[in-house]
Amino acid sequence: MTSSFAVRRQFVIGAFLVAAAAAPVAAAHHTPQAGNPLAECSSGEESDTFTTTCVPYLVPTSPPVFTTTAANPDVPEVDGIPCIGHNAGGCIGLAEDAQMEGPPAQPRVTISSSP
Repeated sequence: MTSSFAVRRQFVIGAFLVAAAAAPVAAAHHTPQAGNPLAECSSGEESDTFTTTCVPYLVPTSPPVFTTTAANPDVPEVDGIPCIGHNAGGCIGLAEDAQMEGPPAQPRVTISSSP
């Protein structure tokens, strides 16, 4: 009776050893494929972090709100009002108004004639 118990125990230990040796082989066989690297996107596109696909750049076409003058290039201004000191509130308000307007409208021009 003890010999059959010893044989069963050795069989179970052998099965665990085979399973432990087969696990790394199975894991190496099922590794995922690498995604598209950033360099594979065509010109004017970038790799999307969430979908891992190439998408076009989404750059707004509106001009910058803040500008600088040659008199003091370190101070930004909006519509000629410097954005420092007591003018900061007015500058922020003008910047918000400019962003609310959006880019300038492009008129549609059609020229036609009738005989």
